[in-house]
Amino acid sequence: MRRVIFILVFGLIGIFGFSQTLKPEQVPQLIKDRVQFKFPQSMDVPVAWSREKGGDYKANLTIMDTPAWIVVDTLGKIKRVERRIHETYLPEKAKKYMKSLDPNYTVVSVMQVTDDKEQVTYQTVARIKTDISFDGKGNVTSKK
Repeated sequence: MRRVIFILVFGLIGIFGFSQTLKPEQVPQLIKDRVQFKFPQSMDVPVAWSREKGGDYKANLTIMDTPAWIVVDTLGKIKRVERRIHETYLPEKAKKYMKSLDPNYTVVSVMQVTDDKEQVTYQTVARIKTDISFDGKGNVTSKK
């Protein structure tokens, strides 16, 4: 389990390592205007900007007292909004699935990701202590 957490932490560090921190004056006005139009509160809170590996801009700010990241392409189109949320906002079906794997699971973090088509997905990091056996082809054979 420690190995999994170790890999997740260094994976996130690697992802953020590919992003390039920018000063606000290095971000095109079109990009800043688009974020301010969609999230007016961004005019009142500090926004940290970075550039992702693919060239998209990423705004890091606080929305309703929670961290959020807004990814905008070079044309000003918002590609996705990532918000950290409390585990109580996870859909019941997701909670039941994790409980089926381990009744004593603990949620480490939950991100709600909304893409440009308004499709919502949840990315969850949870500590689940389950023994899973797989066959030679990778199919689950048993869970304990």
